[in-house]
Amino acid sequence: MIDFAPLYSRDVACMRYSPIRRMAKLAMQPGIIGFAAGTPSATTFPAEEIRRIAGEILEKDAQGALQYGLTLGFAGLIDALNSFNKTRRGIDCTAEEVCIVSGSQQALDLIGRLFLDPGDVVLIELPSYIGGISAFRNLQAELVGVRQASDGIDIEDLVARIEACRVRGRNPKLLYVIPNFQNPSGITMSVEKRRALLGVAARYQLLIVEDDPYGEVCFDESLMPSLRPIKSMDTEGRVLYLSTFSKILAAGLRVGWIVAPRPVIEKLDLVKQSTDLCGSMLDQRIVAECLRQGVVDRHLPKIREFYRRKCRVMLESLEKAVLPGVQWTRPEGGLFLWITLPARLDSEALLSESIESARVAYVPGHPFYVDDAGRNTLRVAFSKESEDNIRAGIDRLAQVFRRHLE
Repeated sequence: MIDFAPLYSRDVACMRYSPIRRMAKLAMQPGIIGFAAGTPSATTFPAEEIRRIAGEILEKDAQGALQYGLTLGFAGLIDALNSFNKTRRGIDCTAEEVCIVSGSQQALDLIGRLFLDPGDVVLIELPSYIGGISAFRNLQAELVGVRQASDGIDIEDLVARIEACRVRGRNPKLLYVIPNFQNPSGITMSVEKRRALLGVAARYQLLIVEDDPYGEVCFDESLMPSLRPIKSMDTEGRVLYLSTFSKILAAGLRVGWIVAPRPVIEKLDLVKQSTDLCGSMLDQRIVAECLRQGVVDRHLPKIREFYRRKCRVMLESLEKAVLPGVQWTRPEGGLFLWITLPARLDSEALLSESIESARVAYVPGHPFYVDDAGRNTLRVAFSKESEDNIRAGIDRLAQVFRRHLE
């Protein structure tokens, strides 16, 4: 057998298996209550309308829908998307400022390939999305963590981290943030901090990578003005905005998008050509029709109420458990919340006990940190399980924690 190890690239040595994907497999075992995978519930997908629209597209233009398309995406989707961006998110952009991608994870990879050389510094929230960490780490970037407060990233700590990098001759290139119902913490960044970030980025010549997959999954429509993307306030073209239809339409369609200045999109066109040539034209046409026919707008209120109820049940169950010294976030949207145990406990060490004795799976918090912290934290998703399973799962999990708290 050939020894492949000497042949692998240096990038491979930086790659780590996602604990979320590993836990997702485990959570599919019979009898496991799965709080690990932050996937949207399939019951929220408008399957019948998607089936009808797909049929109409194939009946009218099967050859076009099943053929290759442009690398940057289907023009009909880009037009519909620009209207969606403007009316719902306050982002006014042209067709030349949009790139359609196969989910926002591909967007992170493409942006990393476009801007990062090995050793370049990326500033990242503590904690942050594992997929973002992986995308940048796989390109051999140096990841520098920045603390979060209850209202989002700590601006003073951000400036201190930038200055510390500059002292050692390193100028950070990118700042990666998830302002709305952050994955994994559930925290929402305040409007004041969004504006402050733009000031910091201008001062230090940073690009902001704004990942916004959850902004529309708010539990109260009245919150929407406070969830305006940083991109909507950007006058310099300093923000690269990413989002996806995975949480508000259907995850399996794998359609997301990037909004960025035209020169960046032109370069992304080149980067993407070497990755997949183009995305699925059928999927993109389906999403375009779902936007044009109002499917997304009709389903958003149902999705919001669905996850609002699930989150409320999980929060009520945690309150009822009475766990001294244990804290958790209270998100106003998204799919999950963040639990912090007393510092002496290790959520990864408790995981096997949780699975074997309580039959409950969660994701330990440590992999969401880039500074080796967070061992006493964990992420629990309320999106997948029924309300009864959420109650039962939190009760069982509380029993595991209680044994170690005592």
